[in-house]
Amino acid sequence: MYKISDQPQGITEIGNINLVLNLKTKQIIEIDERLLRFLGNPQTLDFATFQPLIHEQDLDIVLLAYQRLQKGEIIGTVKFRILVASEVAWIGLTPFLYQKGEDSLLLANAIMITAEVENLQTALKFANKKNSILQMISHDLRGPLGIANSIISVLNKDDLSPESLQKTQAISDIIAQTIKLIEDLTAKEFLETVDAPLVMQRLDLVKKVSEYIEQCKRFEEVNERTFTLTSSVEQMMISLDEGKFMQVMNNLLTNALKFTRTDGNISISLEERDDEVIMVFKDDGIGIPGQMLPYIFDRYTIAKRTGLHGESTTGLGLFIVKEIVSWHNGEIACESQEGVGTTFTIKLAKYAPDH
Repeated sequence: MYKISDQPQGITEIGNINLVLNLKTKQIIEIDERLLRFLGNPQTLDFATFQPLIHEQDLDIVLLAYQRLQKGEIIGTVKFRILVASEVAWIGLTPFLYQKGEDSLLLANAIMITAEVENLQTALKFANKKNSILQMISHDLRGPLGIANSIISVLNKDDLSPESLQKTQAISDIIAQTIKLIEDLTAKEFLETVDAPLVMQRLDLVKKVSEYIEQCKRFEEVNERTFTLTSSVEQMMISLDEGKFMQVMNNLLTNALKFTRTDGNISISLEERDDEVIMVFKDDGIGIPGQMLPYIFDRYTIAKRTGLHGESTTGLGLFIVKEIVSWHNGEIACESQEGVGTTFTIKLAKYAPDH
């Protein structure tokens, strides 16, 4: 029997939704009338009827939660999308297992969280725009300034008067100070972002990495190397904080570019397993000296080095990468051989970590 609400409301006004599912018969035996109307008032309502309404990108996480609940595990709140008549709504479902005689009942309290999710997505959109601006500052401005400084170094070797040398040295100092300012700005912003709480969402990792690579191809230093992406599947759904994940991508790519010669190779490979994703970031650059390898993930590491083209470093890049990966309950490892190249392997759970 359905629980009838005294005050009919539209979907955007739904508060708590009470739901009771008999796990033995798979029949929904109680449901809030407001949710029932949103589902189109089906003649029968069971798990098989409800399942097709779940967004295809969220179905795996709902089924996993369902399986864990049947085993008696406490799973907290599950967030997913449902689609009815082309309308999308987000639901936060908090289920509990209850034994009544021979029947196992799933008692669930659900809240419509569409507005909350849309607000988070809007905030994330602006955060990503900010990160793009930082990336532009880091690459598009620092690169030309470095070239200008190199030109000045060449001029200083010409037969210039002492007065001209003094002027070129002043220009060189100004450029160096500007580059340092850019590096300090981006490093500080990256650290502040690391300290912010995770904003998890489901995304297609293959699509996201592909989009990132396409975006990076507009930078000249990327096009000077052969960049490849391989994946074991066409679509790979995973729970991530998108903004922080893009920091991981950016830091690893920047690191590879610093230590991979022109015409070198940089590759990313993605592999999907039952409950995790393996991401391998590989280059055929100059590699990391063995004595430095144990310290590369340290904050302000002693293993920091100047890049092949004189790029300076704060020593924070790989520290930030490890922090973000660990915040996702993931693992990162590095293998490197001087003169051969470096490989970073990241293991991430496909589903959001419990908080």
